[in-house]
This record gives sequence, C-alpha cells and structure tokens, in this order.
Amino acid sequence: MLPSRIHALGLIRLCLVLVILFPAVAAADSLESWVRSIRARDVTALSTLLNRGFTQVNVSTQDGKTALMVSAQGLAAKLSLDLIKAGADVNARNSNGGTPLMHAAVSGDVKIVSALIEVGARVNTQAGNGWTALALAAAKGHLLVIQKLLSSGADPNLSDVFGWTPLMQATEQKRLAAVQALVALPGINLNAANAEGATALHRAVAQGFVDIARALVQGGASLEVPDQKGRTPYDYARETGRSEMLGALTG
Repeated sequence: MLPSRIHALGLIRLCLVLVILFPAVAAADSLESWVRSIRARDVTALSTLLNRGFTQVNVSTQDGKTALMVSAQGLAAKLSLDLIKAGADVNARNSNGGTPLMHAAVSGDVKIVSALIEVGARVNTQAGNGWTALALAAAKGHLLVIQKLLSSGADPNLSDVFGWTPLMQATEQKRLAAVQALVALPGINLNAANAEGATALHRAVAQGFVDIARALVQGGASLEVPDQKGRTPYDYARETGRSEMLGALTG
C-alpha cells in the first residue's frame, strides 16, 4: 500500500507543478505572439489575442512600436477602440518620437483620431524630426483629420527641424483642399520660411502648382519674401517663364 500512496502523492505534486507552470508558459507565449504581431502589423492577430484575454496592451517592440500605433495606422477602428478601453497609452512614443495620433493622422481615419483625442492624446507632440500629427495629415491631404486636429488645438505654425510647417507640407504634396483649410485660419503664418528661406508660396511656384499659388496669394501670402539667395516667389515664376503662374501671382 505504501508504494501506491507514494505514487499518488507524486502525481499530485506533478499536477500542482503543471498548474503553476502552464499559465506562465501560456503567458510567455502570448507575449511573444503579441510582439510578433506588432512587428508584422497583423491587426487580425492582435485582435484575436486581445479577445482571448491578453492584457499587457502597452508591451512594445524594441523600437517602441505599440499595438495601438499599428491599429491606428492600419485603419483598424474597432481594434483601436478596444485597445483604448483596455488601457493602451495614447501618448506612447516609439524610437522616432511617433505617437498613436501621428499614426492615425497618416492613415486618415478621423474616427480613430477623434477617439484618441477624446481620451487625452496630445495634438501638438512633435516627433524627433519635428513633425506633428497635423503636418502628417496635411502632407497626406486628409481634410477631415486636419479639421479635427485644428478644432482640438493643433498649432498650424509648428515647424519641423528644417523649418517646414504643415502649410508647406500640404503645398509640397499638392494638397489643395488642405492648403485652403490652413490658409483660412486666423493667426497662421503664411510667410513662414524653411531653412533655405523658402515659403509655401516659393514651393508652389517652383513646382508649378498654379491653384495652390493662387490660394496662397488670395489668402495673403507675400510676393516679396526673399529666400536665402534673395529670390522672391515672383522671381521664381519669372525665371521659369510660366505665364499662367505670373497670372496667378498678379491677378
């Protein structure tokens, strides 16, 4: 009888060890799967893990990318909202200084942008290169996102490390609607210059964007601001010989 009792006690101990170890192994496996899914930008896998009870939603990759950043840029509104409810940090920053709001601004999903702002996402945070969520939205031409950011206090005059403002970014990428929305803002600096002394109007003229140049001039952008070489937007137009651009500037 004694050997049987010893054998039974051994099985009990083994079961207790397995009960203790298995959850730890499962948790480690889930953590690895979470990070792997972030790297792969796999919103389906992230959603599945979250639905299965994964709770460490602020775990990031080595470069600081979080699941919320992935879902925000991946147009995954439901996952983004679920992550926010689960306690995801809306102001987390990756190694480049990027935030979930910046990722959402790139994707252009105003629903995600609004949800992030509602729970405290800071709209004027600048990445390491100085870009803001507004600058990213302006460069992409996401008008609804631009409007939401501006109504939430985004500063249109913040520039990146090279002096480029959201207005310049919108101009450079030929986003007419974005330019028009920014030009209409009270207090916007239409004549802000980048590190080379070029304004948004300089850039519009240089690239032959007639409608954007016209919108800038009608909004009050100056024709007399010189770049570092002393050339004004009007000089740019004259040098390129674009009669239609000269008409936009003078008419």
